[in-house]
Amino acid sequence: MKKIWLYIGILFACSGIGIGFGLFLIIAYFWDDIKRSISKNSQYSQIETDPRFYDDDTVERMR
Repeated sequence: MKKIWLYIGILFACSGIGIGFGLFLIIAYFWDDIKRSISKNSQYSQIETDPRFYDDDTVERMR
């Protein structure tokens, strides 16, 4: 999500006009950021633990 949505959410939340909508935009921004971070970390962990990237001796020791 673009940072502009975060800024608009902060503007709405602090102005008092659209507190609910502003909080929704702020939460949606951080939720999307957390999801991207988790998916990026899971991609790296799959590469590191995939037996295709190790030689045969290492794979045997990992079992």
